[in-house]
Amino acid sequence: MSSTAAAPLRRPRSRLLAATAPVLVGLAAALIAGVQVGRPAPWRDEVATIAMAQRDWGPFWATVAHVDAVHALYYAGLHLWFAVVPYSPTTLRLPSVAAAAATAALVVVLGRRLAGPRAGLAAGALTAVLPAMIWAGGEGRSSACTALLATGTTLALVHALDARRRRAIAWIGYSALLALTIAVFVDAALLAVAHLVAVLLAARGRRAVGAVAVVAGVLPTAPLLLVAHGQAGQVSWIAQFGPPPLVPDGVVEQWFRADPVAVAWGVALLVGAAVAVVRRRPASRLAAVVLPWAVLPPVALAATALIGDPLYWPRYVTFTAPAVALLVGAAVAALPLPGAVAAVLALALVAVPQERADRQPRAKALSGTAIGAQLVDRARRAGDGPSGIVFGQADRVAGLTTREDAIAYPAPFRGLTDLIARVPLDRSTDLFGENTSTTAAVPRMAHLRTVWILLEDDGRPRTAVPAAGMRALGFTETGRYRAAGTLLLRWTR
Repeated sequence: MSSTAAAPLRRPRSRLLAATAPVLVGLAAALIAGVQVGRPAPWRDEVATIAMAQRDWGPFWATVAHVDAVHALYYAGLHLWFAVVPYSPTTLRLPSVAAAAATAALVVVLGRRLAGPRAGLAAGALTAVLPAMIWAGGEGRSSACTALLATGTTLALVHALDARRRRAIAWIGYSALLALTIAVFVDAALLAVAHLVAVLLAARGRRAVGAVAVVAGVLPTAPLLLVAHGQAGQVSWIAQFGPPPLVPDGVVEQWFRADPVAVAWGVALLVGAAVAVVRRRPASRLAAVVLPWAVLPPVALAATALIGDPLYWPRYVTFTAPAVALLVGAAVAALPLPGAVAAVLALALVAVPQERADRQPRAKALSGTAIGAQLVDRARRAGDGPSGIVFGQADRVAGLTTREDAIAYPAPFRGLTDLIARVPLDRSTDLFGENTSTTAAVPRMAHLRTVWILLEDDGRPRTAVPAAGMRALGFTETGRYRAAGTLLLRWTR
């Protein structure tokens, strides 16, 4: 009698846990990814996001026609976001924080479908503390959004494979999500390859329809894939680093970002997998779906180096990070409950130093955009009168100048005429703006009282100061301000 009465009580409780677990894990992931998210200075790729997202629609589409089409949909989304929320480094990254949180929540659901409730909960918690996802959640790029879409698309695939009713709708939904994922970041087309393998391994008589659905998801993106292939030269810089060090350096960087984290996760995976074998708790279906997702995209990108056109870079495969969390989460879930909880906590703690490192002011490729902005902010005076600024070449990247400091932190530069801009940045069709030479900028100084020159100061000047022309207009250098690789000159008359 008592057991019969207890059963109805347990069912609502289990349903409540099933409903709340993804939400709670997602909230925890948002808190972790959102810690000091606006503190690091935006780096070059984020500057590209800011410049594109604040560009007028006409120049926007003209720009992606010849560069960065791979990010066009993400840029368009940020354009709409900034129309509602004013730009700052924090608001730039908030959509990624939300995407990282939603990814962790979806991993709970996907893990539950593939290997049970405990595996789903462990995998979701590990997604929240996986350094690659914390980094993606603090990045003003499409990495976190692509990870979310890859997770949602994989969940849609599993649902379509399991569907007993409305199968056609399930497969159409899957194909649509796959197309959207690729449209947000074209390298995610490799997820289609992983899903095709998963269909062959786990479809149980639905291989043909599954394969058709995968192809149907890729076909609508074919024009974008062709455009992106034509723009592949923009990542030619990858070749200078030689063959991709996929193992072990690439594995560490693309998922764990630090050797101690990689070792800890590897030990957890091996121990948990061994316990699962001993306790006869195989997760073959999870492995069939998730292993191709984790392994094939980085291997396929790394293989491009064999044909002399390397395309692999660790952050390009961040969309595989949830798969790693699922594999390790399923392994950890095979441990006795106290051991599983201890393992998740240990993996969370070992990631803390890397998370703190990723939230330092110059954590993003040693970006100095904040430094230049701070120099200008401190040096400007109320009596400067009409003023302009000359931006110097930066980072040996074509078209990139110290204007990136003004794009990242516009407030200190307000009121300054951009003397090397051919057209205003919001109407430009070049990623970082269209520039004249510093010599050609001199005639524009005729009506100004103060001219600032912002240069990189790394011992190898890349920009010549047009001193002779400026002196001919009556300017003299009246100030020099230096800080951590940045030089600001003040010329007045």
